[in-house]
Amino acid sequence: MKYVLTIISLLLAFNFSKAETKLLIHIFSNSQIRDIDFEVFSGKYEVVDTSGKVLGILQKNEVLQIRSFGKLMLLTKNGDTLGIEEKVELRSAGFLNILELTPIRPAIHSRVYDDDMIIEIESNSSLKIINNVQLEHYVAGVIEAEAGIGNNEEFFKVQAVSTRTFALKNMNKHEEEGFHLCDQTHCQVYQGRCSRTDIMIATSKTAGQVMIDSEGELISAVFHSNSGGQTANSEDVWSKALPYLRSKIDSFSIGQRSYSWTQSMKKQEWLDYLNRTYNYPIDDLLEQKKVLSFSQPYRKVWLTNGISLKRIRQDLHLRSTFFNISTEGDIVTFTGRGFGHGVGMSQEGAIKMAKIGYSYDYILKFYYSGIEIIQLDELNIN
Repeated sequence: MKYVLTIISLLLAFNFSKAETKLLIHIFSNSQIRDIDFEVFSGKYEVVDTSGKVLGILQKNEVLQIRSFGKLMLLTKNGDTLGIEEKVELRSAGFLNILELTPIRPAIHSRVYDDDMIIEIESNSSLKIINNVQLEHYVAGVIEAEAGIGNNEEFFKVQAVSTRTFALKNMNKHEEEGFHLCDQTHCQVYQGRCSRTDIMIATSKTAGQVMIDSEGELISAVFHSNSGGQTANSEDVWSKALPYLRSKIDSFSIGQRSYSWTQSMKKQEWLDYLNRTYNYPIDDLLEQKKVLSFSQPYRKVWLTNGISLKRIRQDLHLRSTFFNISTEGDIVTFTGRGFGHGVGMSQEGAIKMAKIGYSYDYILKFYYSGIEIIQLDELNIN
């Protein structure tokens, strides 16, 4: 099996090397790392300072230790000092270059990453670590972190095109901070190199494919866990109407793992929340009735009197805005459908479609109205 995986990795490395697009991803972005070890898992690396000088070479299984102190960082290898720097790059100098990163302070589980690293000291003496990674390596890593539950090659193709499009559409999100994307949810979850052969193969088979709208622009390829049976219009969630993010009936999400949910609270707590947040007239029995019994057979935006279902979902930590309200005694129950904002692709719906035989391009065009799938080299990226 190791032999097969090695051959596949080599083939994928060859395919990915043809794509010139690379991304700067801020990794461990929610941690203030001060000390970290970099071990060469595969290939060879040069340790390069800001002037381009090579401070040292790292071969397979060799470790570069970086320790921060004040406004500088100390670089050592096998007990020997390579330099005291503000910024360095670990630059690929071999074939199939892979690093294992082990944060020491604070102690965090090791992660494995493809391609290059840029490390610089920040004003608070922590280390900013940026993975300078080939696009397709990044895509495969995101799929494993975000959508590994799929277990279906056609679904992984769906997620690959969506992930790639989202990354390129949003690649200037952190431009002022010196990188393209971070590794957290508001960009895309990314925890390093993909370890699953099926995901790598699906990524390779769709390499370079992205989605564009009728104007030839990359789409906002947003997705969520489960639509509850109907997706939402983009303007109902984020105010801007986009022609490819239209509400539609989604029978494929019905009955899936995250399709239904319930959450309850005290009646008086619910009424107090409405009064406190919206100055709602809770002493008026007719107005009370509107908020103690509510149904939406199809998605709505408002509860009543300008009260946003989106705001309620956020404040009460509900799984979606697609819920009914019922009251029994002093208990109010929210009976809901779906999980997430509801805009764009339902992951569980897409998984269902893939399992029953729909192709990845059909699935994407089902959830994103009027889009086309093209190769990246047909698109100008600024």
